[in-house]
Amino acid sequence: MGDLRRLLLRQNILYSCIATEIQYKHDSAPDWFDDEWMSKVKRDAGDNWRLKCSNLKKLLKGIMDYYTEVLNMDIVGFTLPDVSCIAEKHDKTELGRLLQLILGCAVNCDEKQEYIQNIMQMEESVQHVVMNAIQELMACKDVSSPVDNDTFKDLEVQHKSTLDQLSSVLSQKEEISQRCHELDEQLSLLREHHSTLETENQILRRQLNNKSDDSSQSGDPNERFNQLQQQLEQLKEQNFSLES
Repeated sequence: MGDLRRLLLRQNILYSCIATEIQYKHDSAPDWFDDEWMSKVKRDAGDNWRLKCSNLKKLLKGIMDYYTEVLNMDIVGFTLPDVSCIAEKHDKTELGRLLQLILGCAVNCDEKQEYIQNIMQMEESVQHVVMNAIQELMACKDVSSPVDNDTFKDLEVQHKSTLDQLSSVLSQKEEISQRCHELDEQLSLLREHHSTLETENQILRRQLNNKSDDSSQSGDPNERFNQLQQQLEQLKEQNFSLES
């Protein structure tokens, strides 16, 4: 909860988030949060914290009914948010609990794959906070929910699969990031080596162009020229190998 609260502080989410949550529930479960339900929400609350509190109570009740009647989940171990503190005192900890409930709906509803993909598009640090918030919520569900054993087992498998999927995608992203870092280092070393070969190549070219200086060196000038020519060809082959 502390991480989620810090995330809310950093993202500067409060009443704009509440309005988004209400619209989100309408869009994600239109059969449950239908137009009739939406009509009960006062959209012109302004600075009236009592109206905001009334809206939040309706939202919270709708969410809890959705858990029980649609998702067949009873999260009795989860501390419900104090909506009056959100409305009157701008309490981000309580708002974080409300967001946790909505996250739980998102990853368990029929459109969960779409919402999981949206989560994967967030910053990596945000993804970790979201995943931890979902895991904390799922740990609070009541094992004695009023559903038959087969249904409950299916739900358990579904919840575990969803969390495993989130964890797997995060792990894959970390592995890819590490691999990209390693490849960047290798590319940097290759570029440095290539630069060194280019420098040596230029030196040899200058030595070949300055044939008059060869006469001051010991040995046959033609033999020296042939040696330099061979070294130049070797460097060309090395450059070609690096570039390919």
